[in-house]
Amino acid sequence: MEDLLELYGALTAPTGPGDLYVARRIDGRQAYRVAKDSSGNPALLIASQTSDGIIVPPLELPNLTFRPRCVCRVQAQGAIESVETAAVLKCSADDPMLKAYFLRSVAALLPALPDTPSENDVAGAVNKLVELFRALEAPPRTSLQGLWCELFLITRASSVRQATFAWHAEPHALHDFSAGRQRVEVKSSVGPIRTHHFRLDQLLPQQSIDVVIASFILEESGRGTSISELWEDVSAREELNPSLRERLLHVLALCLGRDWRKARRVAFDTEAAANELRLYHTSTIPTVDQNLPAGVTEVQFKAELTNVLPLSRKDVVHRGGLFAAIFG
Repeated sequence: MEDLLELYGALTAPTGPGDLYVARRIDGRQAYRVAKDSSGNPALLIASQTSDGIIVPPLELPNLTFRPRCVCRVQAQGAIESVETAAVLKCSADDPMLKAYFLRSVAALLPALPDTPSENDVAGAVNKLVELFRALEAPPRTSLQGLWCELFLITRASSVRQATFAWHAEPHALHDFSAGRQRVEVKSSVGPIRTHHFRLDQLLPQQSIDVVIASFILEESGRGTSISELWEDVSAREELNPSLRERLLHVLALCLGRDWRKARRVAFDTEAAANELRLYHTSTIPTVDQNLPAGVTEVQFKAELTNVLPLSRKDVVHRGGLFAAIFG
């Protein structure tokens, strides 16, 4: 798949009233073109689809619009203008990250669409994109600091593919990464003391489940790497297939929620983070009495790990599986 961000960036916004687009075909596929309107908004133009009796309604969200049958004026870069009827899926956000998110999302969805899409095919793709954009208006599921650390681990993983697949494998899972009987829970603090918040359930022993705590001390930096930069790094990796790219976007949207607007502002020093990464077994984490009174659940507490002996990274990697994929 061609890089839609690059294709979009190379287009010159047209000048003129009405529905006017400059467009370029994607991977030579006749039905699909990445486009830019006169306001600089990115769009996907889909040639008239085969009719299968499905009626796809138009859509209007704060940052996303879809019109199934739009008469628009289209020109290739520097070419003569033509009038066409096409389905138009467009992102009208001002924020560059959301425009990039739209294009990355489209790139993740396109490989699953046939060369000659039906209206039902288009409806399915639009519904997936709507789900992603609506997730960005929901409450975030994790802190931005925690999300930064999780993405950082994926970028440094020996297998980005396995790490991405294991990332928040279940929406309400206790731990951040899960594969087989191995789990990785990511914790962070902004120096100098290694203190983290825990849920008691995250530390309780589970039969045959092996849990490693990845602990970071972070250093905020105006010249550091942001969440959006980490995400762009991961999503561009060639080892991710279309379904994993789609999954990455879905998890990112759920984690960010309405905090997506801050994703470019939250930045940390990657070298300092790598140097301050420590791995711990759950059994060594200071905790509260696990024999809780009747009726007491969902206990949370803060624990300092300054004097806790960390695991050898080499020994953790030697266990193979998820641990080798992330820390190898």
